[in-house]
Amino acid sequence: MRRVAIFVLLAGLASSALALVLATAVYAVDSAPAVEQIGDVQTVGPGEVESKPSGLSDLVGRLHPALVHFPIAWLVGLALVDFVGLVLKREEWQRVGIFVLAGTVLSLLPTAATGLLRAAHMPADPAVHALLVTHRTLNFAVAGLILAAFALRLLRRNRLQGSRRIVYLALVFAATGLVLVAADFGGRMVYGPDYLPW
Repeated sequence: MRRVAIFVLLAGLASSALALVLATAVYAVDSAPAVEQIGDVQTVGPGEVESKPSGLSDLVGRLHPALVHFPIAWLVGLALVDFVGLVLKREEWQRVGIFVLAGTVLSLLPTAATGLLRAAHMPADPAVHALLVTHRTLNFAVAGLILAAFALRLLRRNRLQGSRRIVYLALVFAATGLVLVAADFGGRMVYGPDYLPW
């Protein structure tokens, strides 16, 4: 258990260090080309720029982009911990898995709430609306899969054997795959439908 905690701590520190290095690299880029390209700026009309929040629900909904990374990270971490614990049969990782699963469930709640609030205040563009509906539907499926996995693990008192282990892992891995697809649809709403090459 202690080794797993140390591993999780080191993984968190490594990912933080990587993020810092990448952020530093982005800001270290020579700014001269950006100044030369200032003529490429397009002017937009008042209706094309998003306005200030129109109320408390709109303001809270705008927290969604800041929260979306938590359930994704928890879910990918859960898939990794469960793979090591339940597939490779490492007892200490199995015990940690229930806590990572609880963190995943807890991170879904504020993210889903802010996402639903944000959806109510999105522009009426049909292309954005189609992406939003797909994004929301996939994330509802992710939440359902994770809640089913959580219920299964609690009902079995964290002892998953035989077919129940396979069902549980299928739920977790399916939710992990779906959340990555749902994240792509969310990114397309923000960065445009052609942001990624597929």
